[in-house]
Amino acid sequence: MSTNLPEFALSQQERLELAAHLRGTNLVETKMTDEMASDLARVTVDERFIPTRAGDTRLLIVTPKTPADGPRPMVLNIHGGGFVRGYQARDTVFCAHLAVQLDAVVIDLDYRLAPEFPFPTALHEGYDIAVWAVTNAAALGGDPARLAIGGHSAGGNLTAAICLMANESGAFRPVGQVMDYPFLDGITPVEDKLEPHSIFPPARLRAFSVCYAGVEENLYNPLLSPVLAQPEALTGLPPALIITAGLDPLRFEARRYAAMLIDAGIDVSLRNFADADHGFLIAGHSRWREGRATIVAWLAALFNR
Repeated sequence: MSTNLPEFALSQQERLELAAHLRGTNLVETKMTDEMASDLARVTVDERFIPTRAGDTRLLIVTPKTPADGPRPMVLNIHGGGFVRGYQARDTVFCAHLAVQLDAVVIDLDYRLAPEFPFPTALHEGYDIAVWAVTNAAALGGDPARLAIGGHSAGGNLTAAICLMANESGAFRPVGQVMDYPFLDGITPVEDKLEPHSIFPPARLRAFSVCYAGVEENLYNPLLSPVLAQPEALTGLPPALIITAGLDPLRFEARRYAAMLIDAGIDVSLRNFADADHGFLIAGHSRWREGRATIVAWLAALFNR
């Protein structure tokens, strides 16, 4: 079976030009308010470069300024952007919110981008950083038994894949996984995903997949398309919170993956925001306050078990 995407015939130079276009255009403009940014004054932000198999990986470690009563829970946050668009300041603002609301150490991952670094580079960086966080939890002021992993869009994909890798390796076990409007299916034709009310044009979805996958065969790897994971790979995964947007074409694959996790006996919370579109939670659109409150409440309950 083949997806027959003509974009896979693009040269690397053509892919770089495509990526430059994707990075230079926004479908979702961030609405940054004083309210959203206010948490930055209540945290410290420490830039670090940590060795991974891809080289030194940039992190921002976000920690509350208030004194800790003991080891704090930890969150690894993974930004979106189709694996092509890079870190933005809004990601650190979101991490500051989590750090303050949860009294947590939040690690903001600035992974390498495709097509310069296609699959599985960003995944390997994320997995290696998760291992590093657990191993170095004491130095971070964190609790190695309470590491949650979460991400938005492409970051939701990386979250699912890191948890699948950890489940297989046994090197560590996240206490939970959070996926906001995640990309989880690289093989269903984009035209079959389209939502007429969404902001997403099909060409943009195809371009992200091609840039990240590198070669078409990678689309069939469950670590790129988690909806292809076998049931035995899902057994034993950590609890999951999956947030979907009712106008987002990716909501169908998120529901499919949620059903797969449920069938594997995993504790799953699925929350759909019917009048929201892709990116609403991180960019401050529609019901972003409710979306963030949902994540905070779910993680707080998880950390306090």
